[in-house]
Amino acid sequence: MITPRLGAALMATATLLVTFPQHAAAATPPVTPDCAWEVKVSADTRNVFYPDSAATYWVLPFTVQEGLRITLSGEYPDSRYASVQVYKEGGGLFESNGVPSSLTDHRIQPDAGSVNPWQQQATPGGHYTLTVAADAAPGQVNTLPLAPPGTSVGATGNIVYRVYLPADGDFSQVRLPAVTFERDGVSQPVPACDDPQPTTSVATPPAKGTAVATRAAAAFARADPADRPTGGFPNGDSAYLYADVTPPVGGRVVVIRGKAPHNAQGSHPAPWPALGKDVRYWSMCTNLTLPPYQVVVNPLPDGTSDYGCRADDHTGLDSDGRYSYVVGGESQREAIEQVPGVTFLPFSAARPAATHRIILRNMVVDAGFAEAVQNVPEDGDPASAAAVMGEYYPVTKVCSLAALTSEGPADC
Repeated sequence: MITPRLGAALMATATLLVTFPQHAAAATPPVTPDCAWEVKVSADTRNVFYPDSAATYWVLPFTVQEGLRITLSGEYPDSRYASVQVYKEGGGLFESNGVPSSLTDHRIQPDAGSVNPWQQQATPGGHYTLTVAADAAPGQVNTLPLAPPGTSVGATGNIVYRVYLPADGDFSQVRLPAVTFERDGVSQPVPACDDPQPTTSVATPPAKGTAVATRAAAAFARADPADRPTGGFPNGDSAYLYADVTPPVGGRVVVIRGKAPHNAQGSHPAPWPALGKDVRYWSMCTNLTLPPYQVVVNPLPDGTSDYGCRADDHTGLDSDGRYSYVVGGESQREAIEQVPGVTFLPFSAARPAATHRIILRNMVVDAGFAEAVQNVPEDGDPASAAAVMGEYYPVTKVCSLAALTSEGPADC
């Protein structure tokens, strides 16, 4: 039997339970790197996986966590090109819920009050905000997926911020996006690294194989994915033709000729797509085929370096819009550059007998440019590449230096 006094006590107890709720479970803070953009990839720093010497890639490794969101607050750089791309463990791009893990500069929507200089003519420096999250869905603005479906908690991913051709060639003026990790309502800003480390290990598996087979005819093809190095960070905006050559002996050189696509100019943003432009950027580079897959960098007597890449705006064209690259040793450079209409590309001075991989890049192509490398089948077949690209296909031959200087690149 409940007496009046007992009933009052029960009511008081109930009031206390309502007044003083139970403690909620503690929120789990996100696991973050010590600092942001710790790894810097470029020809001068971490020279791996065939970097273009006109570009620098900053890498932000992260650990996949339940409920993790990563926010990037950035500023549109003063450069020809920029992008943010998320890579799964192992280094590849991916899609999740129909959302690709790559976002190119002209598709990055600006914050309120800012303007994207790749969408309309404007001074660089406007601001944007990107989110990397597991629940990225189609139609969400500036949102990239965190990892492929089914990825285990604890797996490693990487966010890569890429910039090509900054104003005055000065990458030090590029402001890296501010980074914030958030989980269970707990936000943790990640300070930028004082000095990105070129030697810090990036979370990718070892590259498979020790060498790439040499093509006897040095013909260009789009490589079968199985023949490409495992790991690395392939740019979703780029496609590549490869030709593997061994430097010829006896004073001979390699001549590469083809028609150049019409490209954007200079080292500043410009609205894209652009009337009359086939590609945002293209280049030809010489690289070494053994791990870690480096672009050629030759020290010169004056203390500077000769890089194995020639960007579009450093490539000579004839009146028909055709390029003539001549690949040779540094000792041949002076004679080669005396030949009208040619652009010199170097073989490695340190490894002059090594197999070199020569790469033609097409980056951010116009949908109407049918001859783009992006449209070539990935079958390793030069005939497939030539059929798609027509006069834009790079044709190679070996000439003596004497014949080159006397007859020119077309007739040597």
